[in-house]
Amino acid sequence: MHLERNSLSAPSAQTQSSGLEGLITTLEDGTILHLNEHACELLALEIKDAKGKKLHQLITFYSSEDVSPLTAEQTRFQIALKNNPNDQEIILGIATGDMFKWFVFHTSPFSEESNTGLLISFIDISKVINQNHALKDKQQQLQLLVASLNDLVFEVTDTGVFKNYWTNDPGLLFYPPEEFLNKSLTELFPADLAIPTIQLIQKSLRLNREFKMEFQSPSEQHIDKWYSLQIKPIHRSQNRIALVVSDITKQIESTEKIRFNEHKFNQAFHFSGLGIALTNLDGYCIESNHTLTKILGYTQEELSTMKFSHNTHPDDVERDIELRRKLIRGEIETFTIQKRYRHKLGHYVWCSVTIAAVFDNANAPLFLIVQVQDISESKKNIEILKRQKIESDLVKMDLETKVRQLEEFTNILAHNLKGPLSNMPMLIDELKVSTDEAVKADFLNLLKISTEQLTETLHDLGEILELRSNKSLVFEDCDFLQIFYKVKQQYIGEIQQKNAIISVEFNVTNIYYPKIYLESILGNLISNSLRFTASDKAPCIEIRTSLEENGTLLTVKDNGLGINLPKYKSQLFMFKKVFHRGFESKGIGLFLTRYQVESLGGKIDVQSEPNEGSVFSVKFLERT
Repeated sequence: MHLERNSLSAPSAQTQSSGLEGLITTLEDGTILHLNEHACELLALEIKDAKGKKLHQLITFYSSEDVSPLTAEQTRFQIALKNNPNDQEIILGIATGDMFKWFVFHTSPFSEESNTGLLISFIDISKVINQNHALKDKQQQLQLLVASLNDLVFEVTDTGVFKNYWTNDPGLLFYPPEEFLNKSLTELFPADLAIPTIQLIQKSLRLNREFKMEFQSPSEQHIDKWYSLQIKPIHRSQNRIALVVSDITKQIESTEKIRFNEHKFNQAFHFSGLGIALTNLDGYCIESNHTLTKILGYTQEELSTMKFSHNTHPDDVERDIELRRKLIRGEIETFTIQKRYRHKLGHYVWCSVTIAAVFDNANAPLFLIVQVQDISESKKNIEILKRQKIESDLVKMDLETKVRQLEEFTNILAHNLKGPLSNMPMLIDELKVSTDEAVKADFLNLLKISTEQLTETLHDLGEILELRSNKSLVFEDCDFLQIFYKVKQQYIGEIQQKNAIISVEFNVTNIYYPKIYLESILGNLISNSLRFTASDKAPCIEIRTSLEENGTLLTVKDNGLGINLPKYKSQLFMFKKVFHRGFESKGIGLFLTRYQVESLGGKIDVQSEPNEGSVFSVKFLERT
């Protein structure tokens, strides 16, 4: 077969199979007529599968400009056929996995009888194209890098002459480019800036090291500006360096502000009247001031090795650690607690402690600031005031009780002595005038009864007065169970006679109290529970003690006759008041019991219903 390329002969079979380049002949519609082995190898085609098929159906070509796939119409082979040039050089690529292979194609038209087509020859130039792409990428990255810089970059000789510059903002230049290019530092800047800079340039080139300096703007217009100057040797250059100028005005201002704030903090830290410490997140002391050493007695060196929780009173540790954890987690901003630190001498010091956390820009905790105020004296004064208030309240309570008792005593004198005393003069007058012996005997008997009533009342009042004047009460440790056994023995006959059941539950086993008073109080309450019972019901008495705020509660519960409280509550603890007839009672037991309880700051109360029994409650204000 003979091919014509315009006036040229078609390539021989030897050329097609020479292996020097890939060769392909196609018809004008792209149908492959011939291809050599190297073309098959380069394009990854099989000769038997390729012949008779259209090239653009077998292979997708990519543009070398933007690596985009080309359609058959966009392929330069078709364009070459339409334009019918003598020769076309085209660079196209094919995809091989994640990579591209690039070829340079030469095309020229040919004709054979009635057929026209293309003769295509090509070689692999992937290495050159890939290097070219890499250079373009680096150039683009360099352009992006320069565009992102806020710095000025100069190329300067070893003598300080400006040769080139790069900047994203020309407004940063001290001078227009034409005024500083090819000029020396000494021509443009004062000697005190230019000479040290040239010396650093020469030193940088000599040692092949980078150097840095800071300077204030020499321009009167920008006297408040500060700059950082970096001198960097340029690779493979013997007498050129890169001079990088950065505006550090804000950094300098920020640094100065930080220094000022640090100075203020140091002044406040070291000369504060409060003890201050910086601790790490585990509680170990990083730094402390002089005031804290005075509060705790340790030197600053000793404090620097201490963990504050180790010197905290055991009762205060758990709460302190819990609050510190919340602070570190950011749940609270700060907290203040009162806690006790162990002094170096061994005693504990009461302190008011305020702790805050310091966080970094990522909101991660860095360390804690601890402020400590010694409140031991305040605590002592508060305790003294509390004791004084308690004592004052007791005195007030005692005075109020005594006033009320005096009023009752006055009423007793007015009521209980008035009757017998008014009867006696009348009876004596009748005796004087009466002549009937029988009548005289009756009057004498009545006079005797009045005298006995007066004597009995005076005797009872004497006991009360003796009780009031008893200033030698001895407080001692009283065991409730022992007191109960002693009182129970006094009433053992009545207990057995009435088949009484007495149960005790002393949750508080001991009390500091006058034993004679405690025996009398418990004896009167048990005696009443045994006495005032129905004849057909065995007494059931429950005695208990329990711990209450500021004291001990004693309750005596029975199943006796009970009391009509709505009717008698106001008279319940009064002198010689009896609420059940037919029982041997003088009516002074509860009166004495109430006095013995209230005279020492206690309270007595009762809950009761008729035929349902009573519960007497005695609150002892215990003294230590």
